[in-house]
Amino acid sequence: MKCEICHEREAQTAIERDGGEELYVCEKCAVEERSRRKKKRERTRTSQENSAHGSVEIHGNAPPQILDALLGAVSQVFGSLNRAAGGDKEDAAAPAPGGEQDEAAKSAPRYKAYRLADIDARYLVRGRLHLEGLHLIGELDAVKRAVEALDCRLEPLVLDGVQDSAHAFGFAYCGRKAAAERIIGSIVEQERNARVRLVDELPRVFGDAVCRALAILKNCRMLSNGEALDLLSPLRIAALCGRLEGIGRDKLEGIIGQIDLTQRFYKTIDVRENFEADIADMYNDIFENVMLKS
Repeated sequence: MKCEICHEREAQTAIERDGGEELYVCEKCAVEERSRRKKKRERTRTSQENSAHGSVEIHGNAPPQILDALLGAVSQVFGSLNRAAGGDKEDAAAPAPGGEQDEAAKSAPRYKAYRLADIDARYLVRGRLHLEGLHLIGELDAVKRAVEALDCRLEPLVLDGVQDSAHAFGFAYCGRKAAAERIIGSIVEQERNARVRLVDELPRVFGDAVCRALAILKNCRMLSNGEALDLLSPLRIAALCGRLEGIGRDKLEGIIGQIDLTQRFYKTIDVRENFEADIADMYNDIFENVMLKS
């Protein structure tokens, strides 16, 4: 029987791979496989030790400037809070002794929603972080990974089956509120930089997103609220930059603000089709003469 890894030498021994799969392999491949598993265990142990000491390992192709900004934001605030006597009263209060308090702590949700009302309105849409710029330049996934590594969450808006509709996100955190504030500030800064890059360095990417959205809004025959919000997202950035002709920023913001964000349920397919046809007709009329300024 040939080795099940190299398929060249005769199998001499059995080994168990990750997931419990048993393979019959030659002696050389067995040695290499044991070495690989040993290195993997060492990497896992190192990662766990780093995590215990406050460092974070990010997996994936994440742009260094974004990770540096986010990790720097949280490390600075952790350092300053650790040097402070009591830290934030809200987050650093010592737990009271007693079984009742312990049970309450166990049942309490780990993550807390962060109110985003004080964020610059240009980077909020419907009360959520508006990260369309990061999406268009391809860096949103890196930000998501970095945020998760810092024990926080970007909570997407899911509407009518559209995932990450408008690339609008709520923010949830656990731990210190001051750290969450620094992380959010860094995310907003990265979104600001992304929008500048779109307009100044990636005008074709920016123009393509806006013109594709306009083409659908002008010509669609059926449109759900989730799809409409997603299409209006790049147009909002264009309006904020003064790059839309035929519609003003205030009117566009008003349209976005009137979209029903509740999940609708329809008795029949016909009812849904009629509802989405009415939405499409409305947007066809509104955006008929809207275009991107050259």
